[in-house]
Amino acid sequence: MNTGLPSDSPAPVPDPQSRGLRNLVHCLSIAVLILTGTFFVFLYRQVVIVRKNTAEMAVFLRQYEESDVPELINRVQLRLDDYRKRDPAFTPIYVKYFGTNPPPPRPNTLSSKVTPISTNVLGNTAR
Repeated sequence: MNTGLPSDSPAPVPDPQSRGLRNLVHCLSIAVLILTGTFFVFLYRQVVIVRKNTAEMAVFLRQYEESDVPELINRVQLRLDDYRKRDPAFTPIYVKYFGTNPPPPRPNTLSSKVTPISTNVLGNTAR
């Protein structure tokens, strides 16, 4: 009858093979724990680097959009497109760098200088 109480019989002596296997499992679990910690530290560092690079890229893009470089690129593309139309031998070079995308529309000097004005200057609303 097994009552769950400690008996007077001596505890079984583990054999050396099971002790070696137990030590191996313990060492393996510690190694996995260390490897997991190292991996998460690596991931954390990568997230920090990506966030820093994203902030720097946002500043760069804002400066790029505020500069006149996009307009300059559009003007160069328009001039190269005009040259491509005059000299068909230039077409493969044009397609290599600009693809088959059409150049941006030519800027209209009048529409680019016109600013919209509110017609309701007195603040009256239509009823």
